[in-house]
Amino acid sequence: MNRINLATMGRCFLALILVLALERNLPAETMVYTGLVVTDVRVGSTFMHNASLKITFEGDTNNIAQVPVPSTECGGVGYFFYLTKGVARMEFEYQGRTRTARLHDGQIFVALDDCNGGIGFGSFTGPTGLEPAYPLAFTLGTAEYAAVNDLSPLTTVLSTTGDAWSCIGYPPGGDDALKGTASGNCSLPDDPTASYPLKSDIGDIFVYQPYYETDGSTGIESNHTGTTNRGAFLVRPKTNGPSVPLGASGNAPGVVYTLQTVADGSLGGHVFNQALVTFQMTSETKSVTTKPSPVAPTDSTKALYENRTGYATVTVDDGGKITTAEFAPGEVYVRYDTGAGIAGFGSKISPTYPIALNCSSWAYPTDSSYTQDCLQGEAWNFGPEVYNLFHSGILAQLSGPYNPSPGVQALPQSLSQSTLLTGSAHACAGAYSVVPANENTATRIYSNLGVCDTPAPRGLHTNKGQLFLQDTVGGTNFLFYYTNNVQQVFEGGWVLGNTGWLHVEVSKGDD
Repeated sequence: MNRINLATMGRCFLALILVLALERNLPAETMVYTGLVVTDVRVGSTFMHNASLKITFEGDTNNIAQVPVPSTECGGVGYFFYLTKGVARMEFEYQGRTRTARLHDGQIFVALDDCNGGIGFGSFTGPTGLEPAYPLAFTLGTAEYAAVNDLSPLTTVLSTTGDAWSCIGYPPGGDDALKGTASGNCSLPDDPTASYPLKSDIGDIFVYQPYYETDGSTGIESNHTGTTNRGAFLVRPKTNGPSVPLGASGNAPGVVYTLQTVADGSLGGHVFNQALVTFQMTSETKSVTTKPSPVAPTDSTKALYENRTGYATVTVDDGGKITTAEFAPGEVYVRYDTGAGIAGFGSKISPTYPIALNCSSWAYPTDSSYTQDCLQGEAWNFGPEVYNLFHSGILAQLSGPYNPSPGVQALPQSLSQSTLLTGSAHACAGAYSVVPANENTATRIYSNLGVCDTPAPRGLHTNKGQLFLQDTVGGTNFLFYYTNNVQQVFEGGWVLGNTGWLHVEVSKGDD
């Protein structure tokens, strides 16, 4: 699983300083690159725990350059692309307040490694003056699939999700000539002995990496899969229309649930494929109900939390065309089953539809008895009898747990306290197809769920028409390698599927 651990990305960036980059001959077009994540941020002296962060970089595709460094892994040259010329901004939402910062020029860049599967934003900072995964970079998920397989992902419309890194010192565990950090963990961006601020018009900015799987000590388990945070990377043409939604809005007392992912479906008859979809519900914490988890009814520590009262909307960003619709009262609700380790938005159609995070990626409990999606969470995949093929998100970490970081351990398992829950994203009203273990599964020993075979029996009612979601990607993405000129599957399934995050934000005065 470490073929694409982005260490090569680091080597390419270091080589960037030493070699003359070759600019690509592309038609000029202004594009906006956007990264979305929820994480800890500090602006000046203000620390924001679990702030919604949006990074944008506006640049001309004609200025995309490539590093002519030979790849011993993929062969040839020019597989690493970067864009340094442009305008970078950061937008933060925290406790109902939004702030926007314009970064000083020449600090961050957009980067793509189409050999190793990395994409996102790097910076000219850190101990070596170059950080490939800071302030925000993505591995795995549809982000990696697009980085490796799309012919030109930085020049065309793109919506992806992946494992989110905000790591000074990447790769922390080292790789080949890269020694890693002394602790095997990401370095603090604001360490008093070595501070690395991003300069902006509103002050110094620091982005942290609080959520990861440890190696049992202080280090991160894996350079590539060790982060348990999730986010989205988007490419859009520049427009004067509405921008990508970010977090909660308003500052009235209450709780705001925001779930973001990339999904397929239709709204009011408009069909979309791999669009950024944002569900949001505003409510009060007193509306949260608690009862025993149906998965673990005899375990009093495992509860099922639901909030069925509130104002709910859905926003679809289909390649820059943004539509926001209001759900009919009672049409959707927020749900978190701590026994199963599954959270998301439910409806009368299914408690895990339209969106559920952290469902098992394999047919639970067996291929023959699997009839309905999301009966168990992803942690089920990592029992003692199952080979740990890849690492999962915060929800699985809380359900496992599998060496969660202190930041993960401190997160409340609740819908009435501010928290962050991440995992794979399932959008299915019934069941997925089952891909047998001997099909496209060179590294798989169990069957894998494919695409959603079951359309919803009806649309979810909104003021813009009916909303349907049906996952057409699921666990069907695969990467390939060649041995003696024979193509073979290297990895795939849900490790390259879409992920999502549910941000629970309780405003002051409603606790």
